[in-house]
Amino acid sequence: MSLPDPVKQARALNPPKSLREFTRRFRTEADCEDFLFRVRYPDGFVCPTCGSRQGWALNGKRLTECSSGHKISLTTGTAFHGTHQDLLTWFHAVFLISTLTPGISALQFQRQLGVKRYQTAFRMLHTVRSMLVAPGRELLHREVEVDETLIGGKDPDRGGRSGDKALVVGAVEVIPFSKLKTGKVHHRAGRVRLHVVADASANSLAGFVEAEVELGATVHTDGWDGYRRLNRSGYHHQRYVQGRNRELKIILPHIHRVFSNLKAWLQGTHHGRIEERYLQAYLNEYTFRFNRRFWPGPAFLRALTFMLQPKHKM
Repeated sequence: MSLPDPVKQARALNPPKSLREFTRRFRTEADCEDFLFRVRYPDGFVCPTCGSRQGWALNGKRLTECSSGHKISLTTGTAFHGTHQDLLTWFHAVFLISTLTPGISALQFQRQLGVKRYQTAFRMLHTVRSMLVAPGRELLHREVEVDETLIGGKDPDRGGRSGDKALVVGAVEVIPFSKLKTGKVHHRAGRVRLHVVADASANSLAGFVEAEVELGATVHTDGWDGYRRLNRSGYHHQRYVQGRNRELKIILPHIHRVFSNLKAWLQGTHHGRIEERYLQAYLNEYTFRFNRRFWPGPAFLRALTFMLQPKHKM
């Protein structure tokens, strides 16, 4: 699925940017259907079966029949398909996850929206989290820091790169900028990528870099053997072997700050109770908000666009 240009899309749809705007804009199921129809068919209705551009609504905007007689549901082929929840509740879930800085827990969502069962609230939020990845997204480039961290687990004092905890590898762009007053060059974190990996082998760690970072980029890592093949793969690999007086949080400051903020968020909003099988979805949510922190556009519209993809397996 190719995504529309977010700037043009935002200008055309004028999505809500605040909770007050959201509640005024989406009061009924029909409001949600109308908006979702315009998001899915920005240039007008097109039948996915025959390509016909003529169609007639049979049930509001929920069902359309094209000139060839094909009946197309508004939610077919999307993450909303087959759900028993109304679109208004789904819209709330997408809005709260994509716009609230700390996100929202399933228990909070259940209470605020009046969802009867906690399991239903959790499944809805987990579906949204898992979808917050743009298809064919641009690779990280230029200069990138890469490292791993351990998340969760029963024994917080257990060391090493494995054990009861989940191993997460992360990469973050390092962006240079100069301050106007002094002209001194500083660096800040750019876009980030985070993935749960099975182990700390070269296939997992170097494989992650090869999948997420553009060839020719300068990649900074620690001295772990799992990264050794990066030079042969076409990267400018800078290895830092940690010594007695060399802290990795100083050598690789940006990715360590990302990990620190990630763990604080998981502990603060979700109390650290994340099962490993669900962890990647939480990483997707964190990555989505982190990468949009300098983008003033409507996060809700972007997240809703991602939801038009088929639902990921969980």
